[in-house]
Amino acid sequence: MRGPESAERRPEGPSGPVWTEPHLVLAVSATIVLACELLTQESGSSAPMMLAAVIAFAAFVLVWREQERLRLAPLLGLTLAFQLGWIAVDLAVGLESFDSEILYSRWGNELLDGRYPEAQYPPGAVLLFALEAWLGGGGARTSNALVMVPFQLVGVAAIWALRTRTAPWLAALVALWPMNAFFWEFRFDLVPTALLALGLLLAARGRWGLSGAALGVGAAVKWIPGFSFVFLALWLLASRRPRELRAHTAAFVAVFVGLHVPFLLWSFDEATYAYRYFSGQGITGESVWYLLLSPLGRATVNEREFWLPADVPSWADPLVVVAQAVLLLGLAATAWRARGRLHAALGIAAIAPVVFLLTNRIFSPQYLVTILAAWAIAGALVIESRRTQLAVGISAMIATTANAFVYPYTLQQLNLWKATSAVLFAVALTTTAVLVRLLDATDHKRGRRRYARDRALRTPPLSPR
Repeated sequence: MRGPESAERRPEGPSGPVWTEPHLVLAVSATIVLACELLTQESGSSAPMMLAAVIAFAAFVLVWREQERLRLAPLLGLTLAFQLGWIAVDLAVGLESFDSEILYSRWGNELLDGRYPEAQYPPGAVLLFALEAWLGGGGARTSNALVMVPFQLVGVAAIWALRTRTAPWLAALVALWPMNAFFWEFRFDLVPTALLALGLLLAARGRWGLSGAALGVGAAVKWIPGFSFVFLALWLLASRRPRELRAHTAAFVAVFVGLHVPFLLWSFDEATYAYRYFSGQGITGESVWYLLLSPLGRATVNEREFWLPADVPSWADPLVVVAQAVLLLGLAATAWRARGRLHAALGIAAIAPVVFLLTNRIFSPQYLVTILAAWAIAGALVIESRRTQLAVGISAMIATTANAFVYPYTLQQLNLWKATSAVLFAVALTTTAVLVRLLDATDHKRGRRRYARDRALRTPPLSPR
């Protein structure tokens, strides 16, 4: 393994044998993964996807050694080809999903018919479902999958555009790591994820109004980017930057409220249903809290429907809310201490949704789409050592693989979903804690040292404005 300093100083341009060329490695790996997905769906066995994870893991480790040769245009081309190939494979075998095939199309068609639906998501998502139903001629299965493709490209490009030495490989991981591919196709989490990445990139460039607007649109689709907005606003307040704070906040509020008000005036009860729905949900079997309470005999769930709320004591749900609030307040204190350090603030704003999602009493496997991108953003901003970069990347690959074998490649027939869920949370929480520690430890001296090295490598640091 090369040391970080020697590796970072390697010259740009082609080097090494052809078979180690990173885009070729990723293309071969993606082709094999698509074949494994086809075998998985035709055989009904999860074994081919286990092989796919191993092959993709080996490919990314090899690409990590040659990451200076990565380029954005070929990576985006591979991303587009892989995602379209994945969609084509699943269409060929007739794979469907309840969410995109039934729920999204139902809610979208109701809006097109002039009725606001009782949807589980805010108005931005309902507008998205209506667009998909219109494009799909009433169905959203294929249209949802295709509409997600440009958002994946935007998210990957935004991570790359952070322009740090560690960003390209982490962007490639978000782009082509296959264990999130099911959720790209059958869920809509790529939309808020892309807007989260774009909003943080715009903040990095000092475009605070546009940043607030991007995060506002993301939060109106799925609330998670709103946490990043709150933490960036807190940092701007701590850093005594009132002009930027006003621009950021005004844009976020204008967009978020503007997308809600027409529907609230039109159909208040239905437009607020999503807020009532999630506030009334309890601890689910997929959450970390179920894993903690179950061995103590304080939580039970139907083993065949473990995504549903579990039976827990009356004190469990309020305790979880308090614990989650304490963790977020601790992260807020970290953001306050980071005043004056933009890259640390951006990393904390990326991690805030991760902390919320991992500790929420409701958990869904598609959350790993946003979590992986957020880890990549924080890692790109704070990690200087290639070895640390690889360690975080390996942890992310392990966590997303464990998550995929909770769902959709459920090892329920072997009664292993609890074990894979435990691996997911153990690795994910550890990875998040490490990144928070790195963000909190970053000081002005390290920032000046990074600036000097970036100038020497002609890789400009993030704008301080």
